[in-house]
Amino acid sequence: MRENIAIAIMNRNEIEGEGLKRILVDRQFQTVDVCRDLRALTEIGRNISDNILVIVTAPADSTSIDLCRQIRTELAGAKILLLAHSCASGLVAEAFREGADGYVSKDTSCASLVQMIRLVALGEKIIPSQVVFELAEVRSDPRWVDGDNRVDKAKISEREVEILRGLVNGEPNKVISRRLGIREATVKVHIKSILRKLHVANRTQAAIWALSRGVVKRSTTALLPKAGLEGERPVERPGAGDGMAGAQIAALKAAFTPIEASAGHH
Repeated sequence: MRENIAIAIMNRNEIEGEGLKRILVDRQFQTVDVCRDLRALTEIGRNISDNILVIVTAPADSTSIDLCRQIRTELAGAKILLLAHSCASGLVAEAFREGADGYVSKDTSCASLVQMIRLVALGEKIIPSQVVFELAEVRSDPRWVDGDNRVDKAKISEREVEILRGLVNGEPNKVISRRLGIREATVKVHIKSILRKLHVANRTQAAIWALSRGVVKRSTTALLPKAGLEGERPVERPGAGDGMAGAQIAALKAAFTPIEASAGHH
């Protein structure tokens, strides 16, 4: 039976996009076209009105999230499903914040992808199982409550805010050290300090804490380190910002368990 929702694929890689289109057509989905730029997608979307589901995939997950935001602005009624490389909680949260309706790993089987597309078309929200399992390990700590989103509450330093930004972006310690111009061992020391101050168990929970309280947002550009391996540089203190938007992210606005854990990247 032919599905009654039109699907547009946003992918600048023609071969990859056409391959995905063939998979969906073979499974009776009405696949409109593979769009390589936002203008083409917008023209198609406006002709179809609200009955369109856009599958977004790009070489970098940050690019997919940026495209998601642009698509949501141009096609407010569209359903948006992201096919991503990484299922890091920070990226998933940011994707929903920018208007995604579903977030699926590129490692997902064709059969599972078909079912997820159908659920998104019906208005359901899809998040990776990895995030669900991580949330299942999060327990309540009354020391953090909704609205408690100020940096000074946790006595987080400006350097630690920069480290948190790296955790939100899913960066390993080595990448954070290069970006900030400090040693990897120093990054580990900062992360241990962050976990202790926030009373959280691991990097993922620290990233969720930072996003849910608006302490940091996902960066779209890399920060330039000051010359000198251990050189410090002034940073702009992030504002409170918006909290995670939508009921689909409400579960991520959790409190955390006061357990000390290793700061090493896993």
